[in-house]
Amino acid sequence: MTTLKVLAGPRAFSHIRAYGLNQTDVQSVVCASGAAKTLTTIGLDKVILGQWLKNIDHAVDLLGTSAGAFKLAAACRKDTQGWLNKFADIYCTQTYADRINEPDIRDVISWAPRELIEIVMADGGDDEILSHPNFRLHVGTVRSFNLLASENVKRQKQAITKAAILSLKSKHGLRGMAERVVFSDPRSSKALRPIDNYPTHGVALNKKNLGPALNASGAIPVMMHGIEIETEDGIHLYRDGGMLDYHPIPSQLWPSNEGIVLYPHFYDYLKWRWFDKFYPWRKVSASKLDNVVIFAPSDDYVKSLPYGRIPSRNDFKKFIKDEPKRMEIWQTATRRSEELGEAFLELVQSGRIADEMVLLK
Repeated sequence: MTTLKVLAGPRAFSHIRAYGLNQTDVQSVVCASGAAKTLTTIGLDKVILGQWLKNIDHAVDLLGTSAGAFKLAAACRKDTQGWLNKFADIYCTQTYADRINEPDIRDVISWAPRELIEIVMADGGDDEILSHPNFRLHVGTVRSFNLLASENVKRQKQAITKAAILSLKSKHGLRGMAERVVFSDPRSSKALRPIDNYPTHGVALNKKNLGPALNASGAIPVMMHGIEIETEDGIHLYRDGGMLDYHPIPSQLWPSNEGIVLYPHFYDYLKWRWFDKFYPWRKVSASKLDNVVIFAPSDDYVKSLPYGRIPSRNDFKKFIKDEPKRMEIWQTATRRSEELGEAFLELVQSGRIADEMVLLK
């Protein structure tokens, strides 16, 4: 059974065909939003970030939104592999059984990510994340305006409905309600130059805003509370970065990005915006992924997982009366993901990646 798919943009494809894939080629690693789906690649993430790139002597930028950002923050701890294991364990075993009767469901759902982030940042974790010798963390969020800035659930639903309707014809359904804010390690040399016409702001990460930025990056409208963050231009309400960058596209934020971008991903395609996931035909074109290499589980591998699929946030509802079963399913997928990491190492170390990769179209 083939375990891992490798899909490369045109420039990355040509480079790897000629020279293979080496650590010195890699300038960025990107992890997408996706809630429980992010568990699918934990074993792959551990190998890429905690083993293969462990002893590099150059900076690598790590860009993520929502659960992808949580995971990358964990990877910036000194013990990258150990903290990715801990991230996965906390994520798999989160439970809402003792809180399900709280009057505001947002209090229930907001609690688990907040606890996860607090654990990742505890015991000097914030210092480790912001001073990692090689990794430079970037956390994607959305600054909310108008209806989306309200903490009234009905108004938030109106905002989402309006944006969903507008998104049928345009990728700018959230215009006027959302601006992109990327909180970045100030040591990074990356300059934000977005080309998608959404107002975008860069904010330097520090010990004060790291936790709020991570919480905001996963704060799903309607389901979770927004996060107030104070920056140089005032206090604003921030929400899920996946609304604008569901699967972040590096070329749209860093158009002059050099080097190879690694994208360990649970799918073999990317969906740019939050609403794009509802439209099968809306996939990011190869022209926007010139220097990107996507590593994704093969179809056969996915079929071999419990229930023949990857973990999903919907499993919370599906197994609401049997949480141990849901945890077991997620833990199995997490444990099996070690196979993806092993496949990655074999491909790059043997040089077979040049023959196994497929050109993105």
